[in-house]
Amino acid sequence: MLNYNKRNISFISLGIAIILSITINSILVNPNQEKEINSSLVLKTSSINPEKKEKSNEIVENQYIKSNKWRIEIPAIKLNAPIMEGTTKETMRKAVGHFSETQKWEGNVCLAAHNRGYKYNYFQEIRKLNIGDCIKYTNEKGTKEYKVVTNEIIKETDWTYIQDTKDNRITLITCVENMPEYRQCIQAIEII
Repeated sequence: MLNYNKRNISFISLGIAIILSITINSILVNPNQEKEINSSLVLKTSSINPEKKEKSNEIVENQYIKSNKWRIEIPAIKLNAPIMEGTTKETMRKAVGHFSETQKWEGNVCLAAHNRGYKYNYFQEIRKLNIGDCIKYTNEKGTKEYKVVTNEIIKETDWTYIQDTKDNRITLITCVENMPEYRQCIQAIEII
């Protein structure tokens, strides 16, 4: 004969209560609710373009800050992104980050963004930029156009590229995949 003490009976009662709760909950669920959930999944998946085989540049179209006037545009890689002050992870999850210690209009405007692993990977394609490609930069003062003159990999500790300059330029910095000690660096000079 089985010998149950009060503790064992409590555990058995708790287990039975959980099983009954789950069973009753699954019986009482509205059967139409499951159809609604499935139809919303169909709507979401039907909007995906099955013909696209490579990663889409749609991620650069951030609806979060579409009305932001502070922007960077690079037609060669279909980038049109908002810019926000600072280069924290939180900032770059929403926008291209501006190095606070650098210029916003005259001199060297320096920006950073993610290139993989986040919802908005604005700089995922900047490694593909060629010498001569155009970069448009807009803020409350107007719009400037720049021509790419440098696309290289630099050491993570090399801060010379974000120092102020006498000429007007824009510097873009992002990580290099599987090489944490390096950064992709793009520099472009203003077209006058």
